Amino acid sequence: MLYASSKAALSKALGKSYFVDDMFGTTPDEFSARGYEQHRRHMEAAAPLTRREEEMERIRELESTDQVPTMDSRRAHLAEAPYVLSAEAEQALRRFAAGGVNCVLLTVDAAAEEVRVVREASLQSHDELAQVVPGDTPSYVLYWFDSATSVFIYSCPAASGVRERMVHSTFRRGFMASAEKLGISVDIRYEFDAPAEITAAALAEGVAAKTAPAPPPAPPATQQKFRRAAPPNRRPRTTPHAPSSAD
Repeated sequence: MLYASSKAALSKALGKSYFVDDMFGTTPDEFSARGYEQHRRHMEAAAPLTRREEEMERIRELESTDQVPTMDSRRAHLAEAPYVLSAEAEQALRRFAAGGVNCVLLTVDAAAEEVRVVREASLQSHDELAQVVPGDTPSYVLYWFDSATSVFIYSCPAASGVRERMVHSTFRRGFMASAEKLGISVDIRYEFDAPAEITAAALAEGVAAKTAPAPPPAPPATQQKFRRAAPPNRRPRTTPHAPSSAD
């Protein structure tokens, strides 16, 4: 105990910079060349880990390489991957851009990761949209509200599957980019949770808010002139009145 307590003081007095290693042993054999090699292997070995720590270490090693895709890498891949339209969907979008139809309903095939057309129609009223959009699966809708205003509707019913909602939400930006390349400029975008919410009033409200002129700027507020308070025990100064003819 005396030697253990005085070891630090002795090494400090001699100078720690002169010693390249610190070795502890209980038998003379440990202070041989072979013992020193075993000491160095022990010092350079990794610290012992529990099973949970070993699993986390392997996961970090895999994530640092490209062997296992993480959630962030999957999102980045989906955002950067080129979007695919089926041949029928591309033809339907071209007809919509040319005004041949005023409504195109499309959906994403999760297995093929492409957009497919479900229906093309020329609706006579806005209220017919609720009858076109399915209530059990997500879908994209391109619709001419009038001859100069095109709208995009993303319908995501609660009754649809989680995977379907995730795929349609992820590919929505890619679909809009593909539509723009075909000459479709979307003026207003909507998102509804159920087809029953797609009404003429809801569409008209969004169009009115988009096309309404900006309100004129408010006039600058006039600043009231500061009036000094009257000193205590003194009446406020008043303007003398001119004498009247009766006086």
